[in-house]
Amino acid sequence: MAGQPLEGVLTQGQRDTLEIVDFIFHIIDPDAPGKVVKLDEVHLQDKQKAFFLDRLRDIAEGTQYIFDPNAVNLHEQSQRLIDDRDGFVELSYQMTQEFARLHGGNMSAGVFIVSVVKYLANAHDWQQLVFLVKMDQQESFTYRYEDIEGRRVAIVDEVPNALNENKRAIQKSALIDSTDRFAWDVLAFDRVKKPVLGDYYQAFLGVIERQQDSALTRSAYQTVRKWAKDIPQDQLPPGEDVNTYRGRALNYLNDHDAFDTDAFLDTVVRDANPERKAEQVRSLRDALAEAGIAGQIFRPRPDSLPKAQRKQVYETSEGVTITYEGTPEQVGMLIEHLDSGRSRVTIETHQLIPKG
Repeated sequence: MAGQPLEGVLTQGQRDTLEIVDFIFHIIDPDAPGKVVKLDEVHLQDKQKAFFLDRLRDIAEGTQYIFDPNAVNLHEQSQRLIDDRDGFVELSYQMTQEFARLHGGNMSAGVFIVSVVKYLANAHDWQQLVFLVKMDQQESFTYRYEDIEGRRVAIVDEVPNALNENKRAIQKSALIDSTDRFAWDVLAFDRVKKPVLGDYYQAFLGVIERQQDSALTRSAYQTVRKWAKDIPQDQLPPGEDVNTYRGRALNYLNDHDAFDTDAFLDTVVRDANPERKAEQVRSLRDALAEAGIAGQIFRPRPDSLPKAQRKQVYETSEGVTITYEGTPEQVGMLIEHLDSGRSRVTIETHQLIPKG
């Protein structure tokens, strides 16, 4: 691919075009020899295809990792899954065996899914990715396998809406790009160990984090600042400006142990008008995706923000400068917008200390 790798993840438009090219799972059975039962084929019904595509869209903006050049990783195997259609089932089985081997200890019964998917990167430009999922067995998700003409085939029995309503059955997932299109190689999620990956799962993928928590924290905060500055004045909700958005972003980063995109958006964007709020949420999500932040799970490090960036600053036409950190409410400040474009600022404080 020419040019610089893309920092961001799949856009919403690209996620909407995702299609399954190849799909198989093998059964994780702690009581079976080698803990894995190999399948030759899986029959999915339409609702189940939709479920897995929805889960794929969920993780298409996950925490970014790169392959560790000093460790065994899945780069070559992922490319082979795409290139060697005839060897897809056998290679997927080998990957499942390696996953089970590295797990060790007690392992929940379930399935390990390997799929090749495609998405429309640009007009007439389809690209392929590898999708991995460890899904725990649930009573609502039933399957059986039969020997048909010498081939072992899985039959997935439909339980209406059950899969769609139970995302928690997915314990681990990964989306792998074996090209150089993106700055990341893997978007990965581990429900048990979030916001990080468990040691054995990280070893299975052969990855290291692409960015450190501090860099992601700074990028999230700076993205909100740039996005808010670009909002036209006539499209701002009443009482909102760049400082109010930045203040709420800073509060979120101060108050949370793990970054969650949806919760971050809900904290930053406040608007009594539901249509305008939905548009702002979509716009900010796109900005975060372009910056490579949307969907990432990391530990916020607000102390990594330069002190000057943490401050919200207002200056009146009379030459009075107001500097604070966080939101106006936190520092006892009330801003009222009056007629004729004038504003009234009221500050309640325990003590007024002269400086200088």
